[in-house]
Amino acid sequence: MKRLASIILLVVAIFVLSATNPGRSEYIDWINHKTMDQSSNLLKKGILSVAGKSIFDSGTTKSDYFIFSVYKTDFTEVGMGKSTTIGVFNRFISLSNSEE
Repeated sequence: MKRLASIILLVVAIFVLSATNPGRSEYIDWINHKTMDQSSNLLKKGILSVAGKSIFDSGTTKSDYFIFSVYKTDFTEVGMGKSTTIGVFNRFISLSNSEE
């Protein structure tokens, strides 16, 4: 009986994780807002509000592992380095940021 309960709990956990795995568009929105919030330069904020999503979309790769996703964004072209982020439970957790 304990084994059946463990299997059911595992299946439910996998289902919840896969259902709350955020998509690429949600990541692009999140990274764009995060970058605009961190910027104190009005010109940079203006550029990001107009073209930020296309800049981040072109520089982002997504690795989907069904229950979570790993996003790697290279925005060295705009002078902001590289970022690795994990998406899980409809949230994004920055793993590394490198300024280059």
